[in-house]
Amino acid sequence: MANFPLVTWEIDLPPFSIQVGAGSPSSFGPSTGYGYELATTPYTPTAATPPGFLAASLATMAGVTAVSVAYNTTNNTVPATSPLTWTLTYTCASVIIITFSSVADAEVYGFDVATVNLSSGTLATYTTPYNVGGVWCPCGVAGDVRRTTTQRAAASSSEMSGLSTDVVNWGEVADLEFLSSIFPAANLTRWYAKIDVYYTAAQRSKNDPNNTLEGLLEAAATGVTFRLYRSATDNLPGTTPETPNEARMPIISEKATATAYVTPDDEPRLWSTTGLFFRGNL
Repeated sequence: MANFPLVTWEIDLPPFSIQVGAGSPSSFGPSTGYGYELATTPYTPTAATPPGFLAASLATMAGVTAVSVAYNTTNNTVPATSPLTWTLTYTCASVIIITFSSVADAEVYGFDVATVNLSSGTLATYTTPYNVGGVWCPCGVAGDVRRTTTQRAAASSSEMSGLSTDVVNWGEVADLEFLSSIFPAANLTRWYAKIDVYYTAAQRSKNDPNNTLEGLLEAAATGVTFRLYRSATDNLPGTTPETPNEARMPIISEKATATAYVTPDDEPRLWSTTGLFFRGNL
């Protein structure tokens, strides 16, 4: 199970169709959303996330009931290495067929095939083989998001006598530093994820295209707004994370590769994430 901290960004949610038994398929999407976002009550993925959007669509189908969805995460300091998969729970007397136009579209939702068959049953479950798109989590023991608030540019003017001064401030800016403990190299780049010793250590599929640091950097280069989540203050299992900080990565052009943002430890199996900087206005 993935652990915090994690970074998410807005992505396109490709369309798909759902067919229940011998019934006619219904089409849903496209839409947009973040890879990770929780509703306040209950603490489940919102409809603006890949799992939440798919679950909400499935709940509209006749014959499908008791639909619920949950990210597979931990919110404590217990070591966690696997990606951010999600589990769907539902009740249906017939087989459910979810069809995407391509495997690439299915991968955004965490599936590894373009046609997904959900078995019939009472409170049946299905766990995705892949991490969802639009998320990067280092999957280490724990971590933190440190926020430093500084005064932004200001201008001043004064009378000729110097007896009074007017100061105009442009507000404050928050510099966010994403810190994490050691995590498997398979969550650094696809190159590492393809090597058996690394993807085994990370407990992920070697064909999973999501949850790599290089994927985050590619998104940063497009100017997307990130949301940085940290653990809840009480650090108890089952609790919800705090409200995320929104920010962008301003220095993406200064570093060419994912390895430029990390420090090797017991190279090349493990890496420590330091110096991953974001900037957000308060």
